[in-house]
Amino acid sequence: MTTRKLLLVTIVALLAAAAGVVAVVLTRGDGSAAKPCDIPNSVKEQPVSAKTGPTGGGIEVAEKGVSSSGLASMGAVLRNTSDHIAYRTKVTLKVIVSVNGLPPGPIQGAPMTMEIPVMLPGEHVGIGRTLINVGGNDKVDSADVDIQTTTWLAKGALGSYTPATDTYEATDRVPASPPADTVRYTEKSANCRALSSRRTAVVFRDANGKIVGGDLAPPDGKGNPAGSPQQPPASPSCSPGERSTWIVPLQHIPQNTDDKKTELYSYCDLNAPHPDQNNAL
Repeated sequence: MTTRKLLLVTIVALLAAAAGVVAVVLTRGDGSAAKPCDIPNSVKEQPVSAKTGPTGGGIEVAEKGVSSSGLASMGAVLRNTSDHIAYRTKVTLKVIVSVNGLPPGPIQGAPMTMEIPVMLPGEHVGIGRTLINVGGNDKVDSADVDIQTTTWLAKGALGSYTPATDTYEATDRVPASPPADTVRYTEKSANCRALSSRRTAVVFRDANGKIVGGDLAPPDGKGNPAGSPQQPPASPSCSPGERSTWIVPLQHIPQNTDDKKTELYSYCDLNAPHPDQNNAL
């Protein structure tokens, strides 16, 4: 065999080997072609007003409500009425309280501000936080949501990203201090890669559907009181697939809550910021 022919045979063999490697990489066990995950690891943040989208609409408060006894909490549901994706939307709870008969004043501090990782066009997302211990001369005078900034992204900017879906399962009330009430739910993620969990919002409603409180708590039993009879979830929150998991609200769940109307919202992000505003409390 001539040197020219030998070289040609060698090149063909190398190409065939390379093609075989590619076939292994791009083929699943069932013989179908594997698709690369198109959800980005990050996007450039350019915070602007969240109240107005680039072509109209914006982030609006759909509902809000406050618990009236015990360790008061606030819950709200926001909606994205724009045709753009809202990424890392910052909101602050504006709550005016009266304490021990003193003139009303605002609750201040880092926990009053939180960040919703993603809101797709038309999507509704809940928020919540604990406030103050209401009793005697203490009361909540007013409560509102101050919608601040977001990064507006065009449709498709997050690839095939879809919100995790949360289905309420059950509530277990434990008369202990600190509170050990648990809210269990099923979380399902159809995303092609694991995302970063930035807590789970819970919104409590009464029998008439009115919001009577809320919270933003770590999922998967993080922060769960020692000795609480809970089994670890099958997989971490915001990872692909389905799991039964739970949160432990910082407060005792409002007494007038209709458990069946409880709503949960997993906060799944492309990555976890450091520090994370949602971990302020």
